[in-house]
Amino acid sequence: MGLFGSITGKSKVKAANKIVQTARAKDDVAQAEQLFAQAMAIYEAIPSDNAAFKDALYNWGMALLYSARLKQGAEAKELYQEAGKKFSYCLVAKADYLGAALDWGVALMELAPLQNAADKEETYTLAKEKFSIADGIQEGVASYNFACLYAVHSDFNACKEALQLALEYKNLPDEEDILNDADMKIAKTKPWFNEFIASINAPEVEVEVEVEVEVEVEVEVEVEVEVEVEVEVEEEAEQDKKTEESSKDAEYSKVKVVTDGYKVEYDKKEK
Repeated sequence: MGLFGSITGKSKVKAANKIVQTARAKDDVAQAEQLFAQAMAIYEAIPSDNAAFKDALYNWGMALLYSARLKQGAEAKELYQEAGKKFSYCLVAKADYLGAALDWGVALMELAPLQNAADKEETYTLAKEKFSIADGIQEGVASYNFACLYAVHSDFNACKEALQLALEYKNLPDEEDILNDADMKIAKTKPWFNEFIASINAPEVEVEVEVEVEVEVEVEVEVEVEVEVEVEVEEEAEQDKKTEESSKDAEYSKVKVVTDGYKVEYDKKEK
């Protein structure tokens, strides 16, 4: 596949992605489904030897995932499974394709509630496996997904810890999305949940500013002490009957060395 073919493939994927975005914004389900189908036809047309092939597979999987959310029952299950296949092919093409691993896990999490008890648990196990792959590619990226997985299994201590990790790694969804997440339905009833939500937007800057001000004051005090010492040295020099000119030179050089020398060390600490 030549350079022109590669560029053409990428431009087609981008065009299809725009169609998917338009579809997601539609309130009319029939129109959305028609646009998703149009985009998927473009992804399907990208040949396997094209550099854009893996991206076409991933975005094809995403279009199937979005389509599944518009369906119910057997139709939805089939689309979730098809999305998973596209993500799996994408990972074959590129083993460290983060989005494919992460969204494959998401598709499995959404598929599980539609299945019977035995299949559901197997699907959750597969979802955990995909999130682990994603976390291996980028540490912490699947923290929130793990929190959802723990929540549906009523392991609320692990859920809380995973949410905290997601906050630390800055991988939390918007607050509204968390509150509306079906996986968090029971977790939201726990006493710690509201405290966690409140902690998301808690201020962190003020304490650091106060510490910086204190350090600056300490520096000023140190410099003043050094200057006072130099004044005493001056007086001793006068008592020793040194010349006025040499006394002034000594005062200037000592103050300059002491003050600048301390500032260099202070700057090093700050760095």
